[in-house]
Amino acid sequence: MDIIFLKPVYKDYIWGGTRLKKEFNKNTPYEKTAESWEVSTNKNGKSIIINGEWKDKDLDELFNNQETKESIFGKRCLQMEKFPLLIKFIDADDNLSVQVHPNDEFAKRYENDSGKTEMWYILDCKENAKLICGLNENAKKENIKEILKNGEIKKYLKYVDVQKGDSIYIPSGTVHAILSGILICEIQQNSDLTYRIYDWDRVGKDGKPRELHIDKAVDVIDFNSKAEKIESNGQNVQEIMKTKYFNVDKIKIEDIYTDTSNIDTFYAISITDGSGKIYYENKEINIKKGDSFIVPAKLGEYKIEGKIELLKSYIS
Repeated sequence: MDIIFLKPVYKDYIWGGTRLKKEFNKNTPYEKTAESWEVSTNKNGKSIIINGEWKDKDLDELFNNQETKESIFGKRCLQMEKFPLLIKFIDADDNLSVQVHPNDEFAKRYENDSGKTEMWYILDCKENAKLICGLNENAKKENIKEILKNGEIKKYLKYVDVQKGDSIYIPSGTVHAILSGILICEIQQNSDLTYRIYDWDRVGKDGKPRELHIDKAVDVIDFNSKAEKIESNGQNVQEIMKTKYFNVDKIKIEDIYTDTSNIDTFYAISITDGSGKIYYENKEINIKKGDSFIVPAKLGEYKIEGKIELLKSYIS
């Protein structure tokens, strides 16, 4: 059984920059790249396997192979119709739109999809960087539609200061935006549903204002939702997120890290800094910043050697 390495899908949204190509060695065809979808079976971009017996197949095809589903993705995925996660690297050279994502119930009823709860891990950011994470106390359910239609939402946004190493939990229904000068690893539910409510009065590549989704947004904004910031505790292994949708551990390796796969779940590994090697079943593979791969549920023991920082995402 092989660890599964993946080729990402690139997105050239108008707010993207050049750091994914320059710093993460991404072979993107775009001059500016906003997102690198690292682990994805989403219909809007599917990761391609680049090694082993499943080489050149997309990850969605492998997930739907009932003969290998349990051994690769674990017991918890057996009854799932689709792969549960979508993992991205995001380079915000400019502000993203202010937006909100629906919960599972709304998404299933109106979009035939799953909702979108997500978390952000700050890979790097400019000095005094901020994120938009929620609305202030002056925004109420009874006045939000008028606020949005009048384009006055900027006065009602809640800003959070962030620095490298912080993690932010964004439950569905939370108004939010990544702002300029921030590099992020995003772990989220496998959904691409976004309702845009404000776009900084700019135009898209066609010269026209990008579409807003105010009516749907009004229906899904959760005025009780709480974004949460988790700061790095400086330890080599830190559980930075534990939710009903995903768990995420941050691991800093200074020499050798030994781990064992879990028969209940796959591990999705995102290398966020450094380089080294991974060893398993008498195999040795070089790994570096920007690589993403899946540790199958029944792989067994594996070791990572080097000076490396990584995020390990999985389900429970």
